[in-house]
Amino acid sequence: MRTRLILLVMALLFFLPVFPAGAGDDLERAAAAVTEVMDYVYHYHIARPGVDQLVEGAINGLLNSVGDPYTEYFTAEDLDNFTGSLEGNFAGIGVELEGWPPYPQVARVLRNSPAYRAGIREKDLIIRVNGEDTAGLTLSQVVEKIRGPAGSRVQLTIRRRGVPDFEVELVREKVSSPPVEGEMLPGNIGYVRVHVFGSRTAEEFGVLMQEFRARGIKGMILDLRNDPGGYLQAAVDLAGYFLPAGQVVVTTLDRNNHKEVYYTAGKTPALDLPLVVLVNDTSASSAEVLAAALQDYRRAVLVGDRTYGKGVVQAIIPLETGGALKLTIARYLTPAGRSIDGRGIEPDRWVSTPSLQLVAARQELQPHSPRSIVFNFSGTGVIVSGEKIGDFISPLIRAGEIYVPLRFTLEALGFSVHWHREGHKVLARAGDRELILDVDMKTAIIGGQKVGLGSLMIRGGSMYLPVSLFSRLGVKVEREGEQLKLELLPVKQE
Repeated sequence: MRTRLILLVMALLFFLPVFPAGAGDDLERAAAAVTEVMDYVYHYHIARPGVDQLVEGAINGLLNSVGDPYTEYFTAEDLDNFTGSLEGNFAGIGVELEGWPPYPQVARVLRNSPAYRAGIREKDLIIRVNGEDTAGLTLSQVVEKIRGPAGSRVQLTIRRRGVPDFEVELVREKVSSPPVEGEMLPGNIGYVRVHVFGSRTAEEFGVLMQEFRARGIKGMILDLRNDPGGYLQAAVDLAGYFLPAGQVVVTTLDRNNHKEVYYTAGKTPALDLPLVVLVNDTSASSAEVLAAALQDYRRAVLVGDRTYGKGVVQAIIPLETGGALKLTIARYLTPAGRSIDGRGIEPDRWVSTPSLQLVAARQELQPHSPRSIVFNFSGTGVIVSGEKIGDFISPLIRAGEIYVPLRFTLEALGFSVHWHREGHKVLARAGDRELILDVDMKTAIIGGQKVGLGSLMIRGGSMYLPVSLFSRLGVKVEREGEQLKLELLPVKQE
């Protein structure tokens, strides 16, 4: 699975006010027992543990016993880093990574960051961190190895297309990233990337909208990929740009099933524009709140991957002894009453290939434009719906038959592709067109008819199918010299 993470000190959260809980007799006796044990360990254990070590161990042990990954203890430094990250200020090297098995790949480099100054580029692979091979590690594990306090050093080994592997040593530092960035794409399509739901997110989004309106915006792509969340109110405020006043955005339920409902305030007129929202498996928390609300009201088409699935609410509670407690205190429901905790939000159009997601969003805003893909046999890039993307994928030839990558090709042409592990089957659908592929039997069902595939090819973890199969799906296939073009033909009306 391809995923992407930002090298920030961040978690998936909301902030809500809470009040100190009263302590009963049972709780007082339990606290006394913990204190007594700590006293004996501190004075008599052969390891001579320090007080800070025992306190942190006791707190973390207590929180781990709850079995909730979102409840955690912050030291004063942790809290400062955490709140700073919500405003786009964090300690790191300034890159976003995505999974590109077996190694993580650089997806974005922040300007003026340590990574930027060191010459790290998008598409670079990080193959070692401080001499340790990253193959086989999860993306989270790689992030943990790269992350560290400002002023500390980290050594990366980089693999780049066309050059020998090389090493760079970086000094981690405080890095700033705007919560919202945007640009106008061809066709007067406004593109906005929301990196985090901080205190300035909705305000800065409004500034971009004023600029886009002045330039004649006709449609919009809201990119929530890799957005780990942030303030709940920021998501509610942003929803107000797309939904009328008084619409339910989210409902929270506490341990006593007490409900709190959040509505759009109507401070700004709702934008009456075609809207596509991009999501992936690291879109979480407040990003999911906004995406789910827009989906429930059928206000937007969601494109991408299933979201993270964080449907619980945390409060940040400052402690009298210093630091803070991030405590899960509620669950939330979407406007339609859905709980997405642990299951995420399914997009309306599944596109698992990261490089195709933005292209797919533009296709959704221009539904009558031709959907095509042009491969170069020399592997010098791919053109999807007239737009060149950076994937160096080329067709393969075996025994005179041309093969193209299954998922990449179908997703580029507008199909949603699902892999069912249990039966080793692939299901692809675009409107009334459907392909059911049985990998074990090497057969396909297209339009209710069974078709033999002959042979399949696997290259770089991707499955390749003969182009003759795509012709049966209503795809026009043409070869001209070193180029192979596939175009999805319109469905004939009877």
